[in-house]
Order: sequence, then structure tokens, then C-alpha cells
Amino acid sequence: MEKRNYNIDLFRIIAAFLVTVLHVLGQGGILKSTLPGGINYWVAWFLEICAYGAVNCFALISGYVMVNKTIKAKNIIGLWFQILFYSLLFTLLSFAFFPESRSVKTLAAAVMPVLGKQWWYISAYFALYFLIPFLNAAIHNISQQTYKKVLLLILLVICCMDCVHPIDAFLLNDGYSVLWLVVVYLFGAYIRKYEVCEKITSLKCMIGFFAMIAITFISKIAIWLLTKSVPGLAQYEDTFVSYTSVTILLSAIFLLLFCLKINISNPASKLIRFVSPAALGVYLIHVHPLVFDFCMKDAFVSFAAKSPMVMILCVVAASLAIFALCASMELLRIQIFK
Repeated sequence: MEKRNYNIDLFRIIAAFLVTVLHVLGQGGILKSTLPGGINYWVAWFLEICAYGAVNCFALISGYVMVNKTIKAKNIIGLWFQILFYSLLFTLLSFAFFPESRSVKTLAAAVMPVLGKQWWYISAYFALYFLIPFLNAAIHNISQQTYKKVLLLILLVICCMDCVHPIDAFLLNDGYSVLWLVVVYLFGAYIRKYEVCEKITSLKCMIGFFAMIAITFISKIAIWLLTKSVPGLAQYEDTFVSYTSVTILLSAIFLLLFCLKINISNPASKLIRFVSPAALGVYLIHVHPLVFDFCMKDAFVSFAAKSPMVMILCVVAASLAIFALCASMELLRIQIFK
């Protein structure tokens, strides 16, 4: 039996937490409520950029974990029932508290959550799951040199070009697509197959992570300042703040490598092993349309008026609270259906 990788479990927990940070800032209304150019505006955007690689983190995990494995029907079936459980639960709650939401279309979407796109990432992941055998076959039948050239080509042609001229020429839909998950899967698989973490130090990983964050943040500030004299540049302000951005992808990769370098103690491993299975549940619960649109929408607007340090603490506290609540619900579900 393969030994459990607590470093990947830790990375999964961090990724789930970063997703909640993204949604507290975005869906919670903080980003749109800060004064453009003000200190809170830039602090909020710095937090946003730090957390933006979260979705890429999950796709990296898929590549890292699945590259040497074969697809098992029980895994995808188990995932399906987990998704179906929350889809039906929240739909029934919606019908009970919001009668106007009752419709055949809504019920059909609840029964078929993947096809109904209740969660975009889950719909894309299901498509990725069925592509994994073909991706792995290709990965294990090309040389490391060829594989490296493919990844460099992706970075230079797809990611960099998308940043320089964001017209979505490669149909990546800003990363909200199965095609982008395939791209990130290839990076995660390469890291595992060629043990990249053994060739880099923890310090270099952290320097790499914060360098990518700094480049992304500075680019946003620079473009924002330039728009004052060149109004047409406004559409490029968030060019580097995208799942497909080369800096955001590399920040997620450096964070993965850093987590892989951590020496996890026995007490910590027990906590990580307990919490890690709830990571996907955290996403499924707080991103379900009922919660996302009715509970989280503009729920944290008041944070934008606080001092920068207090705002940071409030964002972290709210994100931790959402993570803890959703994780508790998911762990309870796991125990019930154990």
C-alpha cells in the first residue's frame, strides 16, 4: 500500500482555505467596496493575488497524485455521491426557504449536478478524470527532455501570450475550463515523476512564491497607473490576475514545492489526516449557489471600511470561520456515511 503523503494533504488544506479567502474578498464584496487607489484597495488586492493560485493548486494535486495511478470507478462514484448529497441538500433547503426557486429546471440541475454545472470546477474535473488515462499514457511514453519542452512551450506560448494579449486564443476561458485543468495537471505530474522537490530548497520555493506574487501585484499597480493617461489600458488591469497567468501558475507551483519540503511531525500529521478529507467539502458547501448567492454575496462589505490591519484580520478570521464550519459539516457527513 502506498504511504500517505501528508505534505499533499497539507497542501490540499491550504488550497481550500485560499479558496475561501478568494470568495470572502470577491463574492463577499470587499474588492468592489474599497476606494480604487486607496490603501485598503491595494491591501485587498494583495490578499486576492496571494490566494489566486488556489484553483491551480487543486489541479496540481490531481497531477501529482494521479500520474502513477490507474483510474478506479469507485473513486469517481464516491465523488459523485458526495456532490449529489450537497446538491440535493441545498436544493431542498432552497425550496423550503425560497419557494420562488422551485422549478423543474432547478430540480433537474440538482439531480445532475455535474451536467447542471452547479460547481464549474467539479464539471471540469469530471471531464479531466476521464482524460487522465490518456494523459498518463503520454506522460510515461515521452522523455523528460520532451516533457520539459512541452511545459516550457505552454508557459511561453499559452500563459505568457494570454497575459500579453488576453483574447483567449486557446479557449482557456480564463482558466474556467477542463483544458486549463489538463495544462496544470501536466505540471503536477512532472513534479511527481521527476521529483522536482528534491532539486530545490525550501528557501528558494518561498522566494519564488513571493516573487511571483510581487510581479503580479506590481503589474496591476503599474497598469492601473498607466490607465490614467492611456484609458484604453483599463481592460488589461487584471491581465496577470488570472488562473492562466504565468505568474499565478508559478506561484501555485512554488507553494506546492514548499509544502513538499516541510518536515511534518507526528502530532501534526494526525491533525492533517483528520482535516484533509474535508477540503473538497469546504468548496462544495460554500460555493453552492444557495450559499454563494444568498449567504456570501456582499456579506463582508463592512470590512472594506476598516483600517488595513483590521481588514486583514477580519478577512482571515472570516475565511477561517467559513473553512471550519464547512469542514465540520463535511466531517459529519463522512461519519454518517462511513
